[in-house]
Amino acid sequence: MIRLWHGLVAALTAFALVGQACLTIDRDRSFTNFISYFTIESNILVLVTSLLLVQRPDRGGTAFGILRLGSLVAITVTGIVYATVLAGNGSFTGVEWWFDKIFHYVVPAMSVIGFLFLRPRTRLGWTALWSLAFPIVWLAYTLVRAEVADPVFDLTPTVTAKVPYGFLDVAEHGAVAVTVACLVVTALFVALELAYVRVSRRGVNA
Repeated sequence: MIRLWHGLVAALTAFALVGQACLTIDRDRSFTNFISYFTIESNILVLVTSLLLVQRPDRGGTAFGILRLGSLVAITVTGIVYATVLAGNGSFTGVEWWFDKIFHYVVPAMSVIGFLFLRPRTRLGWTALWSLAFPIVWLAYTLVRAEVADPVFDLTPTVTAKVPYGFLDVAEHGAVAVTVACLVVTALFVALELAYVRVSRRGVNA
């Protein structure tokens, strides 16, 4: 069952990633922007993790623990932030509508369900908290790139910005508001990391 579950997650994620990448290239959009979205990067992490779990469901070790926790927390935050802050900003039609739902709802939900209810569950050590480096590096990359490369992201069909998500737009909201938003999201990351580690250590890693 667990191999089937993670295989389905991997298949759905790969379908959406490859499909959206092809649309990005076909419509002459910025591929660098595409891979710079936290949503895309978190889905890539889930894809890699799921494929490794299909191969060996009882996989463990420090490196995999960091990857497992990092992908799980990243995709959870992706789902939460999209559902509470970003949903409705985009206008998607056709197959792109399906890609959007897979990225933001299906993969996050299946990832969390798989971790909480399927066995064997990866037992995470406290060293897995090093996965917090991923969102920190992503944030630094995003804010620095906005200043040095002047990218253009479509926040809505009529609004653009130099960052992929509106709450990070310093030009629009000011440095203080963006800093507060970053601290709130960071607190969410830390809380989820600690919660997932604690949950993992309650179960038996068969």
